[in-house]
Amino acid sequence: MRTVRRLLSSGLVAVLALAVLVGLPSQAAAAEHYPRPPSGTWEVQGRGWGHGRGLSQWGAQGAAEQGVPYREILAFYYPGTEVGSVGNETLRVRLMAHQDVSSVRLWAPAGATTLTVAGAGNTTRTYQGGYITVDRRENNRFWVRHTTASGAPGPVHAFTATELSVSTGEGVVVGTSGSRGTWYRGTIRLVRENNTLFDVRNHVPLEEYLRGVVPRESPAYWEMEALKAQAVAARSYVLAEIAGNSAGLTCDTTACQVYGGRAVVDRAGTVVEAREHERTNQAVEATEGEVRTYNGAVAFTQFSATNGGWSTDGGRPYLVARRDAWTGTATGDPRSRWTDQLAVSTVEAYCPDNGRLRELVVTKRDGNGAFGGRITEAQVVCSSGTRTLTNPSDLRFGMYHHWWRVTPPPTGFFLSNRLGSEAEIVFQYGRPDDEVLIGDWDGNGTDTITVRRGKTFHVANSLRAGNADYAFQYGRATDVILIGDWDGDGRDTIAVRRGREYHIRNDNRGGPAQTVITYGRAGDDVLVGDWDGDGRDTLAVRRGNEYHVKNSLRGGDADTVFRYGRAGDDVIVGDWDGDGEDTFGVRRGKVYHLKNSLRGGDADHVVSFGRVTDEVLVGDWDGDGTDTLGLRRLVP
Repeated sequence: MRTVRRLLSSGLVAVLALAVLVGLPSQAAAAEHYPRPPSGTWEVQGRGWGHGRGLSQWGAQGAAEQGVPYREILAFYYPGTEVGSVGNETLRVRLMAHQDVSSVRLWAPAGATTLTVAGAGNTTRTYQGGYITVDRRENNRFWVRHTTASGAPGPVHAFTATELSVSTGEGVVVGTSGSRGTWYRGTIRLVRENNTLFDVRNHVPLEEYLRGVVPRESPAYWEMEALKAQAVAARSYVLAEIAGNSAGLTCDTTACQVYGGRAVVDRAGTVVEAREHERTNQAVEATEGEVRTYNGAVAFTQFSATNGGWSTDGGRPYLVARRDAWTGTATGDPRSRWTDQLAVSTVEAYCPDNGRLRELVVTKRDGNGAFGGRITEAQVVCSSGTRTLTNPSDLRFGMYHHWWRVTPPPTGFFLSNRLGSEAEIVFQYGRPDDEVLIGDWDGNGTDTITVRRGKTFHVANSLRAGNADYAFQYGRATDVILIGDWDGDGRDTIAVRRGREYHIRNDNRGGPAQTVITYGRAGDDVLVGDWDGDGRDTLAVRRGNEYHVKNSLRGGDADTVFRYGRAGDDVIVGDWDGDGEDTFGVRRGKVYHLKNSLRGGDADHVVSFGRVTDEVLVGDWDGDGTDTLGLRRLVP
């Protein structure tokens, strides 16, 4: 096991008790408890928008702003895929606002005057000007009713076919209101569902379809390389989607990818709102026929607005969870990082039997990125019982994503599970004048906090606010305290230092010391750690930048002596690489230089964390066997 982590500096001998921190092993990340706030809302910080698989659209924009070419962007978001090419096949797009309808109104865009309606065999009718209304109200047939440009009734025709094709040579307008409609390239197909209902579909060539997709998915003003990446991703996605369903269909909403057609037009066919854009058309043309492939097949290139800085696993070799340094860097990105308010009433709606909410507890996260990653499980604790939520949609609580946390207080404990990342565990505990000690007090592998007030120790076995689990007294109020697993039983306990004499207990309760040893000099800085990986913590002393390390709890000469850092450095101890052996690190301001071995030389890791004025803590907060940093902040 690994224990003992703490900050020491050569100038801190007189306040050693404020500089000793202990290390710990741990299990899963601590639960986050959010009691019902008196205000009725929680202030929330969040990351991401969308499912987070594959390409992050705002990440692609950030990369493009940095001069990264589109193929490099795509290679990052779909690792292991290659460049491929395809032909301009015709797609069948379900227009979801017109599914299972009994009637639809169609007309020609400006520049085209004739609508041609074709059924089975040679059944074809043409209509000049005006519009047609198609329904299936009688005799299990399509009925086409023409209204002339002047508004007068025109001819009415019945079609026995189960599918009609409507075309003009310039596309067709599908009415969305009494006076407006959406102009689609290609042809419109009406496909019978039953005696009275039918679906409306757009049959359109792939490259023309993409003209209506890319500006719906990425703003046309974005960098051209980002738009090209979007074009290739959209082209690949739709082909893989169609290949993956027996119907061979796609749709026009976010359930597939957003397709807006060519334009919104009025009854005369005049454009009211363009749905295509010159710049996105340019991106489509510049990448014509280009796709991403994996093992010879077109890849299922999913994408979303922003992954928040860490993509999610999509269950395919090229849709992997990984850190994304581009996301969050684009100018004007509003969703990679966001804030919101979460109402108590929103959470309380999940209470069993209409109970009253007592607290919201986040119990599991995926471990990737800020705050410990996306929430994967939470509990709604109510007067009527507790309900566990695991569905990502529920865990969003109506916000942008299920990757969020309640905004931390300006002071308190800020603990990170990854070296150099922001804190994922934030809470307030104790009083400002408490001395803070870190250890695995219950042997569960998780480091938690004890506070000392005089000679009384208040022990908490979880990383949360609230009362201590128990308290005990030991030693004198003036003693310098050290923490370690002295007997290798997996539990950290107290030792006191008086000059060069150490009084060690193997349980956290009062009484005389079970072991008393003498080591070093009265003026030495003292560090505690498991230096040889045998599961027992022992002592080391520091004199300037020279370290005298002992692998047993007895007097005598050091087993290892080496030099590291500068004489004025603040020193911390931890198992930075998870190999079971504690080593040293030095702190200079808010920069930490960490070594993975007990010898001199350059640091193995250099990370920045917190503020210069923060008190640093070290522990294995999530039980993964690796120590990371935390801090205590007393000043906002």
